[in-house]
Amino acid sequence: MSEKRRVILWTCLAAGLFCMELILISLTPLAKIGNGTRFGSSGMFYNLYMGGGSYLIPLALYCMNVRAMKYVIGCVNGLWLICHPVIALICFGAMSLTGLFKMSYGFLDTVSLLTAGMFALCSFTVGILWYPMCRKKAV
Repeated sequence: MSEKRRVILWTCLAAGLFCMELILISLTPLAKIGNGTRFGSSGMFYNLYMGGGSYLIPLALYCMNVRAMKYVIGCVNGLWLICHPVIALICFGAMSLTGLFKMSYGFLDTVSLLTAGMFALCSFTVGILWYPMCRKKAV
């Protein structure tokens, strides 16, 4: 597989998982606390445009043979790598603190927190794997 195809594949995978993570977060009970990120709200779509666009705009320029965009994608990936473990900790922490603060979430709320946390961990893993997979030279 050529270097360009690897960068496209791994960047699309990272962007897709990140957007899916943002959608799943909007389905959790944590999104009901604030006003901005409920499912279907303008805040959710703004987050999707910002998260997905930060990956896909440099990727489109990279596909037009602007080689420096590979490093921009690496910086964007590094920036978003900071938020994935934080989101996972918030989701798993909300699940574990439900009994402590008497926040009796239902079964579906607990499953949505677990799913969002797992997608955050998957996004983190793909973000970490992006660097060795996209930095190696084509054979």
